[in-house]
Amino acid sequence: MQLSVVIPVKNEADNIVPLVEEVEAALAGRFDFEILVVDDGSTDATGDRLKAAKARLPRLRLIRHAANRGQSAGVWTGVKRARGEWIATLDGDGQNDPRSEEHTSELQSRLHL
Repeated sequence: MQLSVVIPVKNEADNIVPLVEEVEAALAGRFDFEILVVDDGSTDATGDRLKAAKARLPRLRLIRHAANRGQSAGVWTGVKRARGEWIATLDGDGQNDPRSEEHTSELQSRLHL
């Protein structure tokens, strides 16, 4: 596997599935990848929505912290569980556009594609 995208989240029920879908759309056909979402003790429907989305997003892996440990711990958990040769991180609030040509071009360059 070339790439693991690690996304730490907490209480992002309304944002996380659209974000994962955007990541999937941006990378499909360009990379061999997985998307690891680390749910950092969310108290809303984040986990339930991700579980429901998993059936149609087979590259999605969900990891859950039982209690909030913070964003850095979420990233660290995802990095430790990643299977990709390369690791990219995205904030779970959707502030980074995964479709950005700048980001995908840089990834392609670094992965020698």
